[in-house]
Amino acid sequence: MHNKTSGRTVPLSIGLPVYNGSKYLGAAIESLLAQTFSDFELIICDNASTDGTWDVCQEYVRRDPRIRAFREERNTGAVRNHNRVVELSTGKYFKWAAHDDLYDPRFLECCVARLEADPAAVLAFSRARFIDPDGRPLHEYRHPLDFSVKDRGALFLQYVLSSHVMVEDYGVIRMSVLRKTPLLGNFVWSDMVLFGELALWGSFVEVPEVLFFRREHPERAMVANKDAKALAAWNDPRRAGERVAPTWRIIAEHMASLRRAPLPWEQRLQLAVGVMRRANYCRERLAAELFSYLWPSRPRMG
Repeated sequence: MHNKTSGRTVPLSIGLPVYNGSKYLGAAIESLLAQTFSDFELIICDNASTDGTWDVCQEYVRRDPRIRAFREERNTGAVRNHNRVVELSTGKYFKWAAHDDLYDPRFLECCVARLEADPAAVLAFSRARFIDPDGRPLHEYRHPLDFSVKDRGALFLQYVLSSHVMVEDYGVIRMSVLRKTPLLGNFVWSDMVLFGELALWGSFVEVPEVLFFRREHPERAMVANKDAKALAAWNDPRRAGERVAPTWRIIAEHMASLRRAPLPWEQRLQLAVGVMRRANYCRERLAAELFSYLWPSRPRMG
């Protein structure tokens, strides 16, 4: 483990969890170090990589005092590593960063400015463009959710009732709110649940410029892990081979988010009805998951 601290609270902490990411890690770090908003700490947690990732981390720690790097002795899984970088952070704002994505130099500046200007906002992020493994543009991503809504319950229900490619999870989050949540849960697609819960605490702001570049490549987790079981093992290697029921878990976790949220009971009840509406919509999937969970070796009839 390498640890440098300055003894002060920084405006922004960037947490970069990584496992076997040496191929793209240097470019991702350079993209962050080139930001016009430069008053941040960059915390890298290497999850016991078996390639040259740790060598890359140490090289950048030597080059820039804003960087702290930590290395796990064993692979603790993606969820634990993502939460670890939050626990090590000291900033007023927090941002997760992936080892394979890139940013326009103004990304942090624009996102932090939006949060500073709007105390009711808990998240700021930009529009995104997908790029190929070599960094060439593929297409601009148009987010399906409506972030102009100011009603917290309405934004929460959008997360409950839809599924989409997450790009907002790499935005800038108000740390005081993030710490009121359980962070990422040890279950499949827990990022959807976490950001649904964040929506119950305030508004989300989308900067109307393409400042985030999401790299698509075969090793990306959602591509390399083909099903819920594989994703569960990626989240936590101890769960390899376990039976999973992700839809049941997501419904239950959305309900748990409502219990923690600062809402009057009438609104909680109204939103709980919305969660049950999602459960009714997914009833066939819920039935299939229950059957597979209880009788994993029996073929389903019909």
